[in-house]
Formats: sequence, C-alpha cells, structure tokens
Amino acid sequence: MKKIFVAMLLLLTLVLSGCSLFSLEGSDIMCPPKATGTNAQIQELIEDRTSSDYTLIYPNNGSMRSAIITYDIDSDKEDETIAFYTDKKGEDVHALFLSYDDEEYSVIDEVVFDGTGVDRIDFADLNNDDIQEILIGYTSNTSSQSHLHVYSFGKKIDAYNLSYPYSSFVTGDFNNDSKDDILLISLYSGDVSASAKLLSYKSKQKLVEKGSTELDSDITQLANLAYGKISVDTYGVVIDGISSTGDYTTQVVMYDKKNSILINPLYSYTGYAKTRRSTQVLSTDINSDEIIDIPICSLMGHAENEDTETVSRQIDWSTLDTETFSINTTLSTIVCSADGYAITIPEKWANVVTARYDKDKRETTVYIYEYVKDKLKITDTLLSIRAFESGELNLNSSGYIEIVATGTTSYTYKLGEADNYLAITGDEVLSMFTLVNQ
Repeated sequence: MKKIFVAMLLLLTLVLSGCSLFSLEGSDIMCPPKATGTNAQIQELIEDRTSSDYTLIYPNNGSMRSAIITYDIDSDKEDETIAFYTDKKGEDVHALFLSYDDEEYSVIDEVVFDGTGVDRIDFADLNNDDIQEILIGYTSNTSSQSHLHVYSFGKKIDAYNLSYPYSSFVTGDFNNDSKDDILLISLYSGDVSASAKLLSYKSKQKLVEKGSTELDSDITQLANLAYGKISVDTYGVVIDGISSTGDYTTQVVMYDKKNSILINPLYSYTGYAKTRRSTQVLSTDINSDEIIDIPICSLMGHAENEDTETVSRQIDWSTLDTETFSINTTLSTIVCSADGYAITIPEKWANVVTARYDKDKRETTVYIYEYVKDKLKITDTLLSIRAFESGELNLNSSGYIEIVATGTTSYTYKLGEADNYLAITGDEVLSMFTLVNQ
C-alpha cells in the first residue's frame, strides 16, 4: 500500500513546475460565443442587463475557474449558478446569482465590485446553518493584493461588511466548533507584512479576527496550501512556499485553543530550517492516515569531499508534534526526479544505506555504508534501478529484470551482492518502486 500512497503524492507534487492547467486569468476576458441549452438562458439574462455588450470573466485561481459556476449553496440538492462578467466599460466586476426551477433560470440578485477581475471563488458554512456563504476575491489595478468579500445567500444576496486584502485564503474549521473559518495569507510586499489572519463568524453577518501570526517574509510565492489534520486531534494549514532563492520551505499555521492564539510553530519555535529544500515536492498525506506529512529533503550519506552531483536525495516524510513542535518521520524515500520514480526505504535500511545516480546509464544504485575512522566507506551493493529506452533492454540488460514499462521507457532492477539481513527480494523491490511522473 505504501507504493500507492507514494505514487499519489509524488505524481501531484514532485514535478510541479508552477505551471497551471488553466491559462485563462482575470485579465483574459473573452467575448462569449452564442451558447446553447441552459447556457443560452444564462447568456440571455446577461444580455438583457448589458444590451448584449459584455465579456465573461474567469477566476485566476482556486478549484473553480469557470466564468459560470454551479454549486448547491443552500443544501436543497439543486444547484445555484453564479456568472461573472463585465459590461462594455470594463470598469466593474458583476456577479449574477441565478436559481434554476422548472427548466428556467431566474435572477436572484446581482452584486457589483469596482475591480478588474476575479481572483477566486469559494464556499464555506461560516455559521453552521447548512447554507454556504459565498467567498469572492476580487482583483484591482490599485493593489498588489486581492480583496475578499463575503456574501450570505437567501432571497437576496447580502454582503458582509468587510473587505480584507490577501495573497491567498483557505477555509476550514480550525477550532473544532463546527463552523468554517477563513485563513487569510498575506505575502510580504512593500508595506504589507507577511502574516496569516484567522477570521471567524460572530453574529449577524459579522466576522471577527480570532488571531494572527507572522509568516516568513522571504517567501515570494505560494506553492501549496493544504488544510487538514496536522495531528490526531488538531486541524491547520500547511503552507509550502518558494523563497527568494528558489528554495521551498514549509510552515504550519494552527489555532492554539489553550492560549486562544494563532501560531506558526515551525517558523516561530523550531524545525523551520529543516524544511528548506531545492527539490520541488509538496506536503501531503503520504500514508493515508489523514494527517498531512511534511517533506524533509536531504542528500544521502556521502564523503566530505565527494562530488554531490551524483548523490541521491532522500525525502523523510514527517509530521508535526503539536505539543512539543518536534518533527517525526513517517516514511522515507529515495527519489530519482530525472527518471521519475521513487524507492521506499524499508525500516531495516534506515541510516545504513546511501545511493548514487549515474545519469549516463540512467541508473540509481543503493549501497550499504559505514564510517571507518570518521570516513564514509561504501561496502556492498543492495539494489540497482535502471531505466532503458524501448528496444534497448533486450540488447543491453545484462541481468536486469523489468519492473514496468511505460511509453518509451522500461524500468528494471538488479539485486546486489549483499547477502546479510539488509538484502531484499525481487518481490520487495516491486513493492518499493513507484513511478512519480506518469
């Protein structure tokens, strides 16, 4: 099962390049083609309000990036619809709220914002009434940050009396009160400090700030925001960021119920430097225990003066102890990003193996090592993993056994000469090997 867990994780994270599957941004507004079916009804309603002169607006970020969003806001098992557009002047962003009944759309309400586009849209039940509040982030030319507006849903759309600037936001129940909260993330920029602020519902469409905490001001870009369990009984957000040097780091923001404060324990107390890595891999639940794991990356054992270009990297997937703020390893892997695979390190190999990658052969070799008079000494070979091009395997394999073939590449293994307790079997190799970019 570990093989499956690692595949799910690294498939999504290891090869992350910052590129989005969506190329449309808020500024990429487009004149809509003539729609058909239910979309035609939506288009007609917009045309009635704009004299047929409008353009649709697509959110820049988030999981919902369509100009027309459908979502069951009031939990009646019928979707409501929100359409984003701007009129011919292009000065305002319109959010048109629609209901669908008896095969016809009707307008519930419309809100207008003085901005240039939509950053993202999300939904959250802030007051635990089974009706989702609508969270819309707008962009403008006057600020480097987006601005969050919150709306309640009913016979009309009522706006909360707030507008919060942010770089990104995430929702979830941070203090186990059955109500969703909003965590606003701000990156450092000029007079804007790097911080996280937690907003919670108070009463009558009013949000209050339950706490704030400092973030690393050297983070210039957010790579990943993961809300979920960070320990058995604590929820929070794991923030993978990219620093000014291009390295990745991880921060954890959680609400300390005992002291009623928002904290960033890795950054504020201990362990933050350990999370710094050049490897493009993000935090996730590596072993399906519902707790988010943090990647701690390092070079494997090597001699002091050795050229580290060939030394393989190890990722120790770790969790945060929310009592002591220490980091504890859950699972370790050897990663070959060049050929797109990972090797799970069995417990018996912990702290006694190292690996090297030969880019000409496309081969990772795992060795036993020991220290002799404070100098690293490589001894027996345990395992070699080699990638062959299609057709090359039969000619040059020389004892390699195929693990899997994908596309033009065949992945193979060869067991080493080690015959002690560290030796493994072919079946173990199959369970340890995982493709990560297929």
